[in-house]
Amino acid sequence: MPRRHRPGATATSVVAHIEEVVVATSGEDAFELVFAVAAARVIAKKQATSGAIAKVALSHPELSIAMPRDANEALVARIDGLLESALAAGDDRLQALDAVFESLVPRIAKGDKGQFFTPRYVVDFVVKALAPRARDVVVDPACGSGAFLAHARAAAKVKTFGSDVDPRAIRVARLVAISQGRDPATIVRADGLRGAELPVADVVATNPPFAGRADATGFEVARFVKTPERDVLFLERAIDLLRPGGRLGIVLPYNKAAGTSFAGMRRWLLGRARVLAVVGLPRETFMPHTSQRCFVLFAKRRARGDVLSSEERAMFAISERAGKEHDLDDVLAKLGPFLAAEGFGA
Repeated sequence: MPRRHRPGATATSVVAHIEEVVVATSGEDAFELVFAVAAARVIAKKQATSGAIAKVALSHPELSIAMPRDANEALVARIDGLLESALAAGDDRLQALDAVFESLVPRIAKGDKGQFFTPRYVVDFVVKALAPRARDVVVDPACGSGAFLAHARAAAKVKTFGSDVDPRAIRVARLVAISQGRDPATIVRADGLRGAELPVADVVATNPPFAGRADATGFEVARFVKTPERDVLFLERAIDLLRPGGRLGIVLPYNKAAGTSFAGMRRWLLGRARVLAVVGLPRETFMPHTSQRCFVLFAKRRARGDVLSSEERAMFAISERAGKEHDLDDVLAKLGPFLAAEGFGA
């Protein structure tokens, strides 16, 4: 067998091989076929067949499973075998499922929207720093495929809610929620800035879209930033979702931390929330999708009467390595004790 037809062990290589097979045999949409097969594997918990997929589609209409018309039983079985090899590659099937769609969904032209799936080691770092506790309400108003919510659910018995405008990402987030025994109805397709009905949160963890403008009518921060981009509006939305004392972890582009045109936004932010930490991420973090430099902001919503004090401390850290050899665990080893000492989780 030629080397290029041997699927590798990683989710990325398996997905690439699946796409080759689908294009070569049917020309159908690889996402729809993989999603249908994965849903049957996760929910029916057995080998995927057209019949099993049909039953799952009927019992879970919120997943909007649509089997490609030309996907015959032989193709379904072949994709099922490849997908099962990816899901069986690690001890954590949820992590493997997440990795499969992390590889597949970004291929569906999201870059022009400024939307990029957050590397899972970054998600893990943010969630660990936020330290969600049992019965916390965790919200992501721009949840994409639901990575922050899934990691929070895996860390503690929390209640999670999310929204996103991308229909395919929402379907993946719902499937992941089902795989964790959670209600997929807590994941809604809606504009997280305005249209989504989300509860008051103890924790907001999010990586909002960076690019493009949005209607800033009614947003307070628009008084301090000329024609604010969507990420600035999502910052205000995230703070508004938090209860007083609630914790925020948000990924933002570097210019929001250092750009002179955003100085007014930063002053506004310090009045609304206590900034506890700023962690710079390497330029390579989101490559090959973008080389945009980003940072993670950790903050705590101020209670009424809580004003900025010269006694407040904040930690600034820089991660220097991305990918498999990332150093975020080293950063967390220092950040975690600092956040605890400052009462971040109190």
